[in-house]
Amino acid sequence: MRYVSVAALGLILLSTTALTGQVIYNNASTAAEGYANGVSNIISAQGQKNVSDSQAAINLTQARSSQIDNQVKSVNAFWEKKGIYNEHQQKELEAIDQKRNAYLAKNALTSLTPEEFDRTTGAVNWPKVLDQKQYDQFRQPLTKLFQQRAYAGALTGDEYMQATAASKQWRALLSSQQNVYPSGVLSQMIRFILKLDRELDDNLG
Repeated sequence: MRYVSVAALGLILLSTTALTGQVIYNNASTAAEGYANGVSNIISAQGQKNVSDSQAAINLTQARSSQIDNQVKSVNAFWEKKGIYNEHQQKELEAIDQKRNAYLAKNALTSLTPEEFDRTTGAVNWPKVLDQKQYDQFRQPLTKLFQQRAYAGALTGDEYMQATAASKQWRALLSSQQNVYPSGVLSQMIRFILKLDRELDDNLG
């Protein structure tokens, strides 16, 4: 009888344990519910990934847009600065041109007048300051060559080189005589010889 009671007690405990395990298992989920939960978790994770990917794409687009905006602003700033610089340069060049034109209008060489030079005879009416004896070595060859050109109609290559050499040497001498003549007088002397050079170049024959 004692053994029967012990066995019965064991069966009761075993039954209770099994029942408890069955209750716990039933509270966790059925196979269908477990599958549904798994699918739900996968869908939720995919949805979260899609949201993250979408947000990343939006952030990338915004960053790219900002980068383009910055590039456009940088390019615009460059060209604006370049435009201002070019405008400034243009004004400076215009000012330089105006000064140059004013200088040329005042100091540009003109052709010899008929009173200064007779193209028919080749006679040069030398200014008195250039007709001094100390300049004979330059003046006399030039006088002779201009008369020769009027007679023959043209100078030879050697004669032309001789005339231009005499002119260049004479101007070099005058440039060294800044302490001899006032600057205005010296300038007129040199300019007269330069006009003779121009006459030579304009009438090479």
